[in-house]
Amino acid sequence: MDIANQQVADTVAATNYKVIGDAPSQSQGITLETYSYSLSLMMINAASNQNAGAQLANASVVSTCAEILKAAAGVIP
Repeated sequence: MDIANQQVADTVAATNYKVIGDAPSQSQGITLETYSYSLSLMMINAASNQNAGAQLANASVVSTCAEILKAAAGVIP
């Protein structure tokens, strides 16, 4: 009976050592995964903002051209 209890204690101790040994690398992995996710969100936001700026520029050009054509036709806004 004493041998079985010692084997159980050794198994539990080995499991605890493994968990403690793996913790730093797992936490570093989680940190790097979070960093890469944040970086990808930042890049998506940058591309989205660039697209929105291009749409705004196009709308501004179209509006200006419409005003020029109205002025050329003699239409007063």
